[in-house]
Amino acid sequence: MSTKKPYHKEDLRGDLLRAGRAWVEAHGHLGLSMRILAQQVGVSPGAPYHHFPDRRAFLLALALDGFREMLARSDAVAATADHPADKLRALGTQFIRFAEENPHLVDLMYESELTSPALDPDLLAFQQIGHAAVRAAVAASMPGLDGEAADLRTLAFWSAIYGFASMRRKGVIRPMPGAMTTADLAGAIVERAIVAALAG
Repeated sequence: MSTKKPYHKEDLRGDLLRAGRAWVEAHGHLGLSMRILAQQVGVSPGAPYHHFPDRRAFLLALALDGFREMLARSDAVAATADHPADKLRALGTQFIRFAEENPHLVDLMYESELTSPALDPDLLAFQQIGHAAVRAAVAASMPGLDGEAADLRTLAFWSAIYGFASMRRKGVIRPMPGAMTTADLAGAIVERAIVAALAG
């Protein structure tokens, strides 16, 4: 009986992405190699290269899938008839929740070799979509706001939301006895970010 691992599966690309996502969720992306990926799926070491030319291309595909998942939630918020300030609240809350549920994936999406020393153009395009959703909610909340002011207020909001999510992800922010829960703290941060973005 041959023990040689197969080169082909019905949905090898999908299997690789699902295995990579599971690995990243458990261990982070730094230790993930194409050889490990092949072992996780049960194929020969060369099989992943039929779909991804190198490790970076695979990590990029994972990160882009993460953005698609995250932005699908943003699109659902944008499609509602809610007040723009409520949309802003939902966008901030959703990002914090996504970062909490997918800490290692968010690292890959925002703070990895895909973003430094230069941000990958495909990731930039997705980041701009997310930025546009926040900016639209800010601008709709304050009719007549000029472009530069809208950009500045959007940046203030995003800085508070991403900064909080990043610090919590890295363990800089920890729950303290007698203090509000992390969920309550996240909600309070979102409210303060809204104030920073929409104050007159």
